[in-house]
Amino acid sequence: MKMKHSLEEDFSGSSRTPLIPIGLTIVTVLMVPVFLYSVGPEGPLKVGDVVFATDRHRVKFIDSTIPQTQGYQDFCILESRVQLVVKKIERTVEGSMVAEPIGVEKMDVPFCPSRASIFLHPHQVTLKANLWGGLRDMLSNLVTGND
Repeated sequence: MKMKHSLEEDFSGSSRTPLIPIGLTIVTVLMVPVFLYSVGPEGPLKVGDVVFATDRHRVKFIDSTIPQTQGYQDFCILESRVQLVVKKIERTVEGSMVAEPIGVEKMDVPFCPSRASIFLHPHQVTLKANLWGGLRDMLSNLVTGND
């Protein structure tokens, strides 16, 4: 009878131990593509590319008459990680470009409205979204309870 009891304990204990290594393996397999994406090269910008704002920037409108009717000055505030579609790239030393924000969450003045043509510099955008900043913001919103 004692022999049977120890066998049951061995089977029940061994069935729980592989869950932790399996879970760690799954997390590792899921994080490898994220890591490779974040450290990979960006490549050159082209017209039609979707780019992301690197930080909060003050940018100028291309057409100054449209923003004034909506209550803007000649500039707007571009939020971090906002998606933009590149419409035109200047072939000058600075490499400035014209882009339009898409999927803008904040539609209030002074934030850039969706589909407004704005003037950008190369240091203000990146081809890849900031994954780590997005994860940090998501976790901080989860902890604080903000939506």
